[in-house]
Parts: sequence; C-alpha cells; structure tokens
Amino acid sequence: MNKVNIFGTAVLLTALTCLPVLAQHKRLPPPPKQAPLSTLDIELSALIANHGITGKVLGTEELPKISEPIAQLGMQLFFTKALGGEKSVACASCHDPRLGGADGLSLPIGTNALDVDVVGPGRQAVNDEINIPRNSPTIFNSGLANSALFWDGRVQRITITDEAGNESSFISTPDSGFNQPDPNAADSLVATLSRFPVTSREEMRGEAFENATTNEQVRAHIAQRIGDYGEEAGSLATNDWLHAFRNAFNSQADAQSLITFDSIAFALGQYQASFVMVNTSWHRYARGDRSALNEQQKRGAKLFFTPVNEDGAGCVACHSGEQFTNNGFFNLAFPQYGIGTQENRADIGRAAIDSTPRNLFAFRVPSLINIALTAPYGHAGAYETLEQVVDHYSNPEQTIERFFQQGGACGLKQFALSAQCDTLNLQARENSEAALTLLRQSPFVAANLAPQQKQDLVAFLHTLTDKCAKDLKCVKRWVPNRNTPDPDNLRLRAHH
Repeated sequence: MNKVNIFGTAVLLTALTCLPVLAQHKRLPPPPKQAPLSTLDIELSALIANHGITGKVLGTEELPKISEPIAQLGMQLFFTKALGGEKSVACASCHDPRLGGADGLSLPIGTNALDVDVVGPGRQAVNDEINIPRNSPTIFNSGLANSALFWDGRVQRITITDEAGNESSFISTPDSGFNQPDPNAADSLVATLSRFPVTSREEMRGEAFENATTNEQVRAHIAQRIGDYGEEAGSLATNDWLHAFRNAFNSQADAQSLITFDSIAFALGQYQASFVMVNTSWHRYARGDRSALNEQQKRGAKLFFTPVNEDGAGCVACHSGEQFTNNGFFNLAFPQYGIGTQENRADIGRAAIDSTPRNLFAFRVPSLINIALTAPYGHAGAYETLEQVVDHYSNPEQTIERFFQQGGACGLKQFALSAQCDTLNLQARENSEAALTLLRQSPFVAANLAPQQKQDLVAFLHTLTDKCAKDLKCVKRWVPNRNTPDPDNLRLRAHH
C-alpha cells in the first residue's frame, strides 16, 4: 500500500512540475481595455483640475464614529424628550436621520406639535400655529463645518491673525454677541450649536423653567434634570443617566461633576459629528471612476462648474470645493413668507446679527452634499423640489411670481389644508420684492438655461448623495433600537 502511494505521489508531482513550463507557451489574456475618454470626460477633467477638486473631503478621519461610547450616549440624548423643557420634544423631532437629517417640512414644528411623536411631513402644529421662522437644516456632515452654523451663521468661528502672522480663533454665539468670544462655547461648532435649541421656547424649551432668566440658567436646569440633582432632582420618574454617562466617559464621578450641560453638549456634538455622509457618485468620479456618472449627470456637472458668461450655470461660484460651499452668506431672494424675524414679517437673515448692507436677506450658503434628501429648500422651505430651485437660479422673478400665483404658503404641501395658511402670506410679496430688488443690484447673473439643461443640472445634484444617507438600513445605525438603553423612558418613538 505504501509503495503504491509513493508511486502515485511521484507521478502527480512530475505532472505538476511540468505545468508551469507548458503555461509559458500560452499567452495570458490581455487586460481589459478601458473605454477611451469622451470629449465630456476630458472637459470635466479640465474643470476638476481648474477648481482644485480631488474627490476627497478632508477632515473625515478625525471625526468620531457612531460606534464610540460618547457618540452612543449622544444618540440617547438626541432622542430623549427630557431635553425639551416640557418633555415633549427631542432634538430628533426636527432632525431625523431617516429624513436626511432634517424633518421634510417647510417650517419646523417644535414645542407646539399636535402629536409629539409624529416626525416629518405628518407633524402638525396645535391650531396650525407656525412659530418657527426657518427651515430645519440637516445634521449630516455638520461635524465638518468649521466656519459657521445656523442659517444666519450666529454660531461662528472667528479667526484672527496677529502682527507676527500667528493665527488664533474663537467661537462667537448669540450669548456673547456677534464677533465676540463666548467663554462657554465648546471646542467645536457642532457641540456649541447644541447649546441653543434647548433654550428656545418655540423649539424645545416651551414654558418650562419659569424662574430661569438666562440661557445658562435654562441649561443648568436641563443638566440637573438629567443628572437628578439640585432643583430638578426627581423631575424624571425614571433616571438612569448617571450610569449611561459613567459608561460613556469611563468615569465614576458623581452626577454633579459628570453631568453638566457641557458634557451633554459634547455628547450631542459627538453624535452629530459622526454623521460622515460624503461617499457620493460625484466624489468617486472626481477620484477617477469615470463610470460613476452617466452622460446626463456629466452634462449637468459641466454646467455646474462652468461660469454663466461661458454658457454654464455658474453654481460653483458659491457652491465650491469638496463640500460644495464657500461658507459665505448671500441673498438669493428665495421667497419670503411665514412669520419672519422682524415686525414686518421679513426675515433679513445675516443682517440681524451683522448689519453690513450686503448681509440684508443673506443666508449661509449650504453644502450641496445630500441635497436631494433635504427638501424643502431655502431658509423657509419655499421650494419643494430641486427643479424649482434650479428654475429660481435661471429666472428669480418668474419663479417667485409662480410661487405666489400658486398660493404662496397655501400652495405648499405642509400648509395646503391649513386654515391659517393665509396668515403666512401676510406681507410676503412685499418682503420678497425687497429681497429681489437687492438681488438685482448684486453681482448675481441668472443662468439662462434651456429645459434640457435644467434636467441635466438636477441629475447632477442627485449624484451628490451619499450611499448610506439614502439607505434606511444603513442610517438605522444612528437611530436607537430595542437594545439601546433608554435611561428615562422618554425616548422619541418617532413615526412618520
């Protein structure tokens, strides 16, 4: 038996040894040929190089992951209604990861929701009373913001350079006043942002904490409520937050030391910063994958990056760089309607905190990454589709007129059945015309686009969507599940 095995093995080895020799006489198949660059690809390559685009968004590696303990704590805080003064609203009520990080409404509904657990287009206000003047921005990629947040940029990083050329920076907020350092600001803009919705009566505070006269006092009450100490001790029927904070921060400190509003804001900031949603078809194309876009999308990209005076759409003038924003403020005269921020119901945007004339009706230029997921659009959500937005850039006067011919606020899905919709149109035409008059006096030049060009541009905007952001199964990693601790039994059980 052993001899047979040895003989058989020898024959097998001889045969195997011969195979490479035989294979040398057989040519390997040539590598697959790449399709030659089309004229459109060549033109886009030149535009990409001209604008310094690499397809890589810097800073993403430094941001927290949703799996990290503090980000997980931030998720629990983001979804608890205990941060709402009246325990009726959570951060996620207006910023749901399953709704593009926003709420799908033209104007948000905060403390006056008819059903506190309804999130999204079905959310209604008590007596249809809208009391928040601006559309909810997405929280996606908010951790990448390093210039300003909010529509008017009221939370802003100010960079100064001394005589020796050394740079330093600070964060200014509504608490400190424009251009002044806020000593209580967090290290990041996104964590600093978390300090303000909880202090707004319309957004989250409601009529709670009646003895609190400053924002810091409101925040102290919230920290005491979560930490179960001080004046708010016992205000939550169930409270296991100390255990949650100790686990997340790996600390055995007492509640008063560990659960401050600073630590709450930090955890909320870590959660929001973990939304890194930049894996888009466009970025893959810019990195060299020519198959990432189809021909229509490529035509739209060419329009986007080509100046108006060269027969393009000129969008890149403001929506530049890897994040598609120059972080500036600009008046585009999107329709004015709603309650506004002024006595005449106008929303003058950036000018409310910095009265420089160019800031009148100017709003922060948003990033366009994931823009297809965040309708309605504009500071007041006046446009419900990207097609309407592109129409506005092509002919603002005509698009604004169409908005009012279709009923203004009453023509929007959110308010179409509201008995109060006409009140949102009060002085809307006059305020829209005021913004439009200033736009006519600005360097803005409307892009004269044909219908097919508009469709191409919209097709390109859809390529700016992250793969995970539009996948509900993927996004669920940022939403508490049945295994996620619920320290106070006040979790937002959101239904749409």
